[in-house]
Amino acid sequence: MQARILALYLLAGLIAATAPGALGQTEVAVYPSDLVPFEDLFVPDDTLVLDPSVILGRIRFMDVDATGALLITDWQTHLVHLHSGTGRHQAAYDMDTCLPIDGGHDVLVSRFGGSDRIIVSTMNWDMVVFDRSGNCLAARWRLVDPLRSFCARGDSIYVFGEPWGAAAEMTSVVGVYSMDLELRREMRVANPRFPRLNANQLGGRNLDCFSDGPYYGYFEDMDARPVSGSLQAAIYRPDFFVERDRDYTGRPFSRRWLREITAFPQLTGVYALDAETRMMTFFRIRDKFRVEGAAGRWLTGLSIASNSGKFRGVSTVPVKRPITARHGYAYFTGDHAPTGDGDIGNPTIIRYRFRPPEPADR
Repeated sequence: MQARILALYLLAGLIAATAPGALGQTEVAVYPSDLVPFEDLFVPDDTLVLDPSVILGRIRFMDVDATGALLITDWQTHLVHLHSGTGRHQAAYDMDTCLPIDGGHDVLVSRFGGSDRIIVSTMNWDMVVFDRSGNCLAARWRLVDPLRSFCARGDSIYVFGEPWGAAAEMTSVVGVYSMDLELRREMRVANPRFPRLNANQLGGRNLDCFSDGPYYGYFEDMDARPVSGSLQAAIYRPDFFVERDRDYTGRPFSRRWLREITAFPQLTGVYALDAETRMMTFFRIRDKFRVEGAAGRWLTGLSIASNSGKFRGVSTVPVKRPITARHGYAYFTGDHAPTGDGDIGNPTIIRYRFRPPEPADR
């Protein structure tokens, strides 16, 4: 046991290593994240049937506001749809309305910006701010090149820009923008340890906003990191995490690339489960962690920690990946609900309430 604890603390140096001025930290404690059953942490709450008047294609991204309204990014039609907390369709948002382009935009991420803003970005790193009625309030081509992820807090949009390649002069930054998409300031953060791994995969969930500021993560990380150097958060290592020891070398999407990519779990999402609780999703964890009912070749693991230290970090393995988490709930897609004429309709949205572990005793 002592050897395990010592090894965990030595790993802290790897996690806390940053470029000068990035986090302002040189040492962070690393703790094991105890593996517990999913039902110990999440309680079924309700199932939402989405309005069948608009049939969605492939749901790529979903955000939820404080009222329970859903903002859904449809990767097939490249539209963003707003549904009320009861599932009623309220509005659709089209990037072409604000930034016309031949062939249309490949929408990647959409998020709520406070109570009256809808923020949308594309795979080409363009960004638009709408009001809830769909009017264009601000628009920018290639806001950040490349734009990995963004989140909104107060009247600010935090935009995570990660460099391509490993050149020393290339630096990862989180830019702070106004709702008019004007840059206010930039915060330098650590570069990824494995640039090729991160540069050749879609982002979108690599950053989220909490009451104490934004947190970010790379695909090789075991936990999310606070952007602000003034924050001191413990790092948790889930049992299913296996540390990557090399970048991949194969040509993207080749067999060698796939073999090297899938050799280690990946941190694919950072979620604000609530204002003070971060939830990280890990994809491609080892099959020995498979739980009853889990389908599909690749398993997902969840690691959950309190930013303020209210409870010890815990981890769990659900039967499928959550589509989002917000305001104390985790959301999953369920079976497709049939339409009135018997056709296949939209997937249902299943909501689970988070039940925090017992308070930490340290």
